[in-house]
Formats: sequence, C-alpha cells, structure tokens
Amino acid sequence: MAYNPYLGSFQMPGIASGFDTASVVSKLMEVEMQPLNRAQEKFDTLNYQQKVWMQVDKKLEEFYDFLIEFKLQGNLIPKKAVSSDEKVLTASSSADADNATFYLKVNSLASPTVVVGEVTDSTIKKKSTIGSILEIEDDTQEIKFSISKDGGSTKEITLSSTDTINDLIAKIKGSEADVSAKFDEANSKFFLISDKNGPENISVSAEEGSLGKVLLEKLGLLSGETTTGSYAEVELSFDGINPSTTYEQLNENTINIFGTTIELKSLSDEFVKISVEQDIDKSVDTVKQFVDKYNETITYVYDLLHESKVTDKAAEDMTEEDYMKGILARDRNLENIFYKLRNMVYSSTNVDGEFKSLLSIGIGSGDTGRNYESTMKGLIKLDEDKLREALNNNPEDVWKLFATNDKTNEKYGVAQKIQNYVYDVTKFNGYIDRIAGTNGTIGNQMRSLAKEMTNLLDKLQKKEAYYYARFTAMEQAVQKLSMQGAYIQNAFSKQNQ
Repeated sequence: MAYNPYLGSFQMPGIASGFDTASVVSKLMEVEMQPLNRAQEKFDTLNYQQKVWMQVDKKLEEFYDFLIEFKLQGNLIPKKAVSSDEKVLTASSSADADNATFYLKVNSLASPTVVVGEVTDSTIKKKSTIGSILEIEDDTQEIKFSISKDGGSTKEITLSSTDTINDLIAKIKGSEADVSAKFDEANSKFFLISDKNGPENISVSAEEGSLGKVLLEKLGLLSGETTTGSYAEVELSFDGINPSTTYEQLNENTINIFGTTIELKSLSDEFVKISVEQDIDKSVDTVKQFVDKYNETITYVYDLLHESKVTDKAAEDMTEEDYMKGILARDRNLENIFYKLRNMVYSSTNVDGEFKSLLSIGIGSGDTGRNYESTMKGLIKLDEDKLREALNNNPEDVWKLFATNDKTNEKYGVAQKIQNYVYDVTKFNGYIDRIAGTNGTIGNQMRSLAKEMTNLLDKLQKKEAYYYARFTAMEQAVQKLSMQGAYIQNAFSKQNQ
C-alpha cells in the first residue's frame, strides 16, 4: 500500500524473531483490499460508460446539425436557372422561384460617374505627404477643398501638410460625400468615383489662390475627364421576339424577376433565354445524403448495442478503447434511443400533402420476403426512380414530408421530428445528460463510489496499522523471552564454574 498515516515513520519488523512480518502483512492486506478493488472496478466501468455516452451525444449532435441544413427548402427542393448566354447575363433562383421560361435583352448596364485626374508630377506616390507635394514646410497650415454632387450637399475636405495621399483617400471616403477615391501611382492617375450608379455630376472646388486649389491642380482634378454614370435597362419578353415590358433606371446590375436573380454582365442585341425549373438531380443528391447520414448514425448506435467485450487480451495489454468496447451492449437507455430513431423513419406522419411516409417517396428498409435484416438494424434504402417521380410531380409535398414544423397543430415532418427528438436527447439536462452528465445517474454513482472508496482506504490503512501493531507486540514478547533465556543460561553457566 501507499503511505499510511497510521503507521510510524520507522519500521523494522522481524528483528527479534527473524519472521518476515512485511510479507505476512502484505498477504493479509491483499485479502482485506478485495472490497476496495471491487469498488474501483465498478468506478472504472462507470467512467468508461460515461465516456461512451459522451461519444453517443457527439454523434447525435452531428446528425442534428446535418438536419438543420438538410431540411431547408433551398437545399431539399432547389430550383436551377439556366441562361442561354452567360456572357450577357447569369441567373440563379431560390427554392420559391416560379418555374418559368422568359427572355431578357440588356440595353444598358448600371455604372457610376468617374472623374479621372492626370497627376502632374510622376514622383507623387501614395505615401507622399501633402506638404512635399505643395512644397510647404509649415505644419500648421490647413489645406481645404470641397466635393459636391448633383442633389447633394457640399462636403469640405481638410488636410494637414503631414497627411499623405492615402490619408486624403480615407478622408474623402469618410466625408459622407458619397464619393470614393483611388490613386493609380504607377500611371499617375487620381480617380473620384460616385458610390452610387447612375448619371451624377461630381465637382471639386477650392478658393482661388488657396493651397487646396493648388493640390487639385496637381492631382489633375480641376481639368479631369468625367465619364457620366448610367442606369441599367432590361427588356422582358415571353416569346423572345416581342418585348412585354422594360425595366428602367435600375441602380444595380442585378434584378430579381419571378424569384430568379439576374446578374447583368454585358449589353446584348438579341434576347437571352432564361429557363427556371426544379433541380431534380440536386434534390436526389440531398436526400441520398440524408439516407447516408441516418444510416451512419443508426449503425453506430446498433453496433454499440451489439458490441462484444474484449476478452483475448491480458489486463496489462488492454487500452482504454478496449475497456470501452461492449460497455453499452444491451443497455436499455441506448436501446430506447435506437428504437425511437428507427420508428421515426419507418412510421407514417400526419403532415399535410400527398406524401405521409418516407416509403411513399421510395425510402424504406428494402427488406423483402422473410428477410428483415435491414429492419432489425434500422437501416433505410433509397429507390431513386420513385423519389424522382415524386419530385417531378409534387416537390413541395416532398419537402413538407421532411420539414413540416407546425407546432400549433403538432404536425412534424420526418426530419423535423428526428431533429426535435435528438435535441431533447442531447440538450443540457436532456436524456443523455440525466444518464451520463455530471449530475446524472452515472455521475452520482461515481461520486458515491469515490466516497465509499475513500472510507475503505481509510479502514485499510487502520487495518494495516493494526496488523503491524500485533506483530510488533509479538516481536517484543519474543525479545523479552530471548532476554530471559539468556539470563537463565548465564546463571547456570556461573553455577557450574
């Protein structure tokens, strides 16, 4: 045993008797320690059970996260939009976009007004100070100029001689003039760009003879070339020949038509065809992911329930993973989770719509005849042809079968029902937490055992001290007898002399 506070710090057993007291006490303590060893084994088993339950919790949380994304309408029954000329425009559609075919012609693109100034000094760089550009040394002087746009207020820009071109660009951006600035130092060009698209006039000004006016002249902004911005304009047709309407004065090169987002790329002389339809292939792939993820999860639980303990290794060769194998075999709490998950995919729902069960869209165990292996394991298989037929005929109801979340009428789709259950199982103070959490059944049992083991250890230390005390008494008695024998022998020796 380890340090024993009930024993003295110095022990020399067997000195008088020659008896191996330490070995005898050790053998006696091996018997006495059996209750503590059994308690330790129970504690270790509970610890391994707790760890495996935490792994189950993690696995179910992964499935929960998958379900959140899976049942989104845009993921489960997405639409696809196809443009006949993606150089002119591209199209993308949301799940609620109308299935439609229409034609668009781009007459103009939205663009901002841009003023380009030819910088007079090629040595000017982004890090050049205003003082060096204007050739002034007085740090107290302020350099001011104004920026204005049509219909907007005039904003004054104030600089110091220590400010750089980069500082100038930042101050223009922060002036609320709705104008941005850029400097192409490689080609000595300074740009003022309207923050909004459309035909707007940008003007700059400064007091006559001021340093501000000198700066504007050096940056070429007073004589800069202006490219006036424009609005986008798009014509809509349903036959590709005759325009039905025109979308005018668009501030952006993006427009939403019938739930489809159109990105304008270039002008066109002819109409470009846009086709919006159900993306069946993507829907099938998404459902396949559900089948695979569910099977992965249910198989994990099933294997834990039917896992055998490791028996072909010596105790010293066993790893923690070995000890954890089979630790939850036939566990009733885990069986409850398994059966709940299995029943949810095999049972019918009360959702509105054409489809009431996964089987109605081609998802079932796949077992035929007397073969119930997949059903026993809770596995599901996909009949892709049947799923495609359901998606072609009624994609909305396929989505409802998985994702309905009607709390008022307690109607839940299959994926939503599983998600709700998994949440209840994995949440704080949920099903698993009440079993294996810190304050759960296993946690309480471990604390109780830890207390019991502490008490047992204390009793063992007292028992060990008791044994040593008895053997010490025996040693003292032997020593006393030995001394008496020596005295008698010495007395007889003297008498015989």
